[in-house]
Amino acid sequence: MAFDALYTNNQIQKLKVLLPYIDPSMQKNMAIYIKYMELRYTMDLFRKHPLQIRAASGETEKPDMKKICHELKPYCTETEVKQLEQMESMFQTMEMYQEMSQTMSAMQEMFPDMSKEGADSGSSSSMEDLLMGMLSPEQKAMFDTFSSTMT
Repeated sequence: MAFDALYTNNQIQKLKVLLPYIDPSMQKNMAIYIKYMELRYTMDLFRKHPLQIRAASGETEKPDMKKICHELKPYCTETEVKQLEQMESMFQTMEMYQEMSQTMSAMQEMFPDMSKEGADSGSSSSMEDLLMGMLSPEQKAMFDTFSSTMT
């Protein structure tokens, strides 16, 4: 939608509105002409203002991939929607892994003795056990899977 708003003008929009009212034998040619005008307008705009899409969106941070997946779904086939949902799940797992890693690091800084106790006994740290105890079995499995791929 934002792309359409940026890369068209009033003249093109008027032609789009009038298209259904044009003689059916001319509609095909008019539709092709409208697309040609959009292409020409877009090319001219990029020559004058490079990177317009990025600048217009105001995004300076990395894109929200979950939001992008959600916005793509209405235009996808059933199979593509399932793939997007898998990607969303993967992004959620990555976020959870990052949060858990940050929490574990912060707790190790706050309570250095807890991590030493786990290391002395040869088992995992009690702090890690505490955090892992807060996860559901599915979350634990996803965390373990993601953790093993990151190391």
